[in-house]
Amino acid sequence: MSPAVSKPKSEVPVADLSEKSLQTLGKAFWALAGHYNLTRVEQALVLGFNKVNRQRLASLEEKKMIPDDPDKAYRVGILLGIHKNLRIIYPHNRDIVYAWLKTERDLFQGKTALEFVAAGTDTLPRLFTIRRILDQVRCEL
Repeated sequence: MSPAVSKPKSEVPVADLSEKSLQTLGKAFWALAGHYNLTRVEQALVLGFNKVNRQRLASLEEKKMIPDDPDKAYRVGILLGIHKNLRIIYPHNRDIVYAWLKTERDLFQGKTALEFVAAGTDTLPRLFTIRRILDQVRCEL
């Protein structure tokens, strides 16, 4: 049985993202993309880009930035929450943490978490679902 896809409680909040916030989120995203060994296609998936937009991703990575877009900021926040939960759940094994998104799981019907995200037309609720699942696991510890 696959997990029910959770919709965030509200639409992406409209925020006035400062240059400093965008830089901080950008640094965090690109560091995590490196730790999790995300391909360009996977980076695009997490950020909600078209997967053929590799040149834009390369430019953003070079600058360690994300676009000035509340949706992208929200997605990075979700990824940070996923990462936080994994570090709490597996405090002594970073190899498990950094392989988790790409490891096949019964929870996702034998697919990886990233494949689960990619299976839907709207990737944001699927990314959010992974965050919520890990929140629940963390709370049960």
